[in-house]
Amino acid sequence: MRPRPCRPSPLRARGRVAALAGIALLTGALLTGCSFVAPPSQAAELLGLVNRARSAPRSCGSTAYAAAAPLTLDARLTRAAQLHSQDMEATGNFAHTGSDGSTVGERATAQGYAWSRIGEDIAAGFGSSASVMDAWLNSPGHCANIMDPKFRDLGTGVAGTYWTLDFGTPR
Repeated sequence: MRPRPCRPSPLRARGRVAALAGIALLTGALLTGCSFVAPPSQAAELLGLVNRARSAPRSCGSTAYAAAAPLTLDARLTRAAQLHSQDMEATGNFAHTGSDGSTVGERATAQGYAWSRIGEDIAAGFGSSASVMDAWLNSPGHCANIMDPKFRDLGTGVAGTYWTLDFGTPR
């Protein structure tokens, strides 16, 4: 199926992002009438944006973070993140808990990722990697996940305008 062009919805004027610590609403256009599955190049683009953010010190809200080592794209976390984005798009359930009741840890484990530390950022309503990354970096909880030096691996997922970053540290 060919992707349809994304258009801002006249009924919804806010993009949404959520972090493990809670939900924050950020300004952005919620796009409707489109569907696509992220190509591998988009996973690489998101990884690059995350690693660029980690490469310099930054403040996330009132917490200062030193530069952190780059993350490695992990296929298992990427499958977990992609399936979660697809689930959110299919059900409209914008949450860290999957429509089947699953948690990020359960989804990562189901894909074969043995983790000691796990985290997740989600967003909805953003039309590009750059716009969603800007929103995450301007949200203290999301930014903290991105900058957390204890994370080693990253998985990315995009379905329609639902975005997921799964962060992990293997056992």
